[in-house]
Amino acid sequence: MPRIIRDDGARLEYQIAEPVNKNLDALPFIFQHGMGGDRNQPLGYIGQLPSARLICMDARGHGDSTDILASDRCSFDAFADDVIALADQLGIARFVVGGISLGAGTALNVALRYPERVAGLVLCRPAWLEHAQAEKNAGAYSLIADLLDQLETDQALKELIDSGIYREVIADSKAAAQSLRHQVTRPRAAVNAEILRTFPTSAPSFSKEKWAGIEAPTLVVGHQHDPFHPWRIAQSYAENISGADLVEVPSKDRDAQAFAHEVNSAITEFVETFSGPAKRP
Repeated sequence: MPRIIRDDGARLEYQIAEPVNKNLDALPFIFQHGMGGDRNQPLGYIGQLPSARLICMDARGHGDSTDILASDRCSFDAFADDVIALADQLGIARFVVGGISLGAGTALNVALRYPERVAGLVLCRPAWLEHAQAEKNAGAYSLIADLLDQLETDQALKELIDSGIYREVIADSKAAAQSLRHQVTRPRAAVNAEILRTFPTSAPSFSKEKWAGIEAPTLVVGHQHDPFHPWRIAQSYAENISGADLVEVPSKDRDAQAFAHEVNSAITEFVETFSGPAKRP
């Protein structure tokens, strides 16, 4: 698997899905996974694009990449810098950047701090505004981190399922509850528990006013009925980023097949506008 080696020695694994139709004019799409996921998540959302290269990287502490080696690299700034380092290694001057949940926060950070590199922005199921996540959500992740510190995986999972926080979440959304269980059972979860403490209490940008300065065409994809990816967050980005397109898809709880199909369609259609003669400025 190809990788980049960062200045602190971190090894970050990535994967490229070549387009169906080779198009040298198509801008690459760097699409990042959510918290606790890996490159297979965005690859599963899209699979393969008609004209553009799809590039997905395991963020620090995820998938096959290096564990979180230092607390200062457990941040949106650090994850965004890793995306830029990946683009640099691949010789990509400008690209479409996007992500799911944590990956959406990373993509937003890239667009704000490296605007000259970003041709387009995709925020899929965003989970952060300009401040820390809701206390209830951050509390759920903090509980999981504590359980991972104290217990073996099976016992930590049992304690989570028996908790009041988990019972409240599963009553709202079975998909969200499954995501919490995955935070316990995913590979190397305990070693990287700092991710669950740090990101929910941070934000990709602490100024909503800065969002208005994003000039890159932007797509926001969201849905109802998910306590960790509230529809109001997607709405807020669409309202504050000039010209952003907002697409509502069915929730995974309501119709998982329709969710997958409509997310794929919305993102593919958006990214393909950056190809050939129709490429946006």
